[in-house]
Amino acid sequence: MRVVVVTGGASGLGEAIANRFASDGDRVVVADVDELRARQVADNLTAAGLNAESETVDVTSEGEVAAMFDSIAERHGRLDALVCSAAIETRSSVVDCTDEDWQQVLDVNLKGPFLCCKHGLPAIANTGGGAVVLLGSVLGAIASPGYAAYCASKGALANLAKQAAIEHAAEHVRVNVVSPSATDTGLFARVAARSDDPGRMLQMVSANTPMQRLGTGGEVAATVAFLCSSGAAFISGAIIPVDGAMAARRTV
Repeated sequence: MRVVVVTGGASGLGEAIANRFASDGDRVVVADVDELRARQVADNLTAAGLNAESETVDVTSEGEVAAMFDSIAERHGRLDALVCSAAIETRSSVVDCTDEDWQQVLDVNLKGPFLCCKHGLPAIANTGGGAVVLLGSVLGAIASPGYAAYCASKGALANLAKQAAIEHAAEHVRVNVVSPSATDTGLFARVAARSDDPGRMLQMVSANTPMQRLGTGGEVAATVAFLCSSGAAFISGAIIPVDGAMAARRTV
């Protein structure tokens, strides 16, 4: 049975991804800073007869990240896949973004995946190989007014993945990025819910997408699952958009 770690697995796209891996028969470690919610997600999966457990971790703390992977190694003796989904955003322009907000977004969205790769990649290599998927964003390829820190963090994430892919290819560890646009779950869904007119925001974003709709958590999870499967055995260092052709239109 494969062992898969999903950071940010307590909610949003991370939860959808954790559910997908568990449904596929893997043992999922739901890792999140929200201890109670992570435990609830894992308990729900276990109650459904699936294999899951939770880990409390702040991905910006190297000590906590290292301890998590050590604990997993002690319990299971292997790690087959790592999905880094933990992310935050703040809405502000370059000139309005505070130093505190900038640092917090970069810490969670970029330093977090870096630390997880630093300590997770050797564990996957020791298993004989496997896959890492970093959750990026269409805003890693295109800019959006008011999301300076978020766009910067997701753009840098793409090159981090390429670097890790090159450095660990000989160890049969593949590293890719899945870059969604707005979906019906995750950060965008929470932002929309807090807006003055959630319905109007959903309609506007859908209308600006070539496919005229939002993506779904299930579609993102399916793409992540594929990249961690044998069907993607020769795919590494790639940025896979799950965005209804949004990035393609913006970059023409």
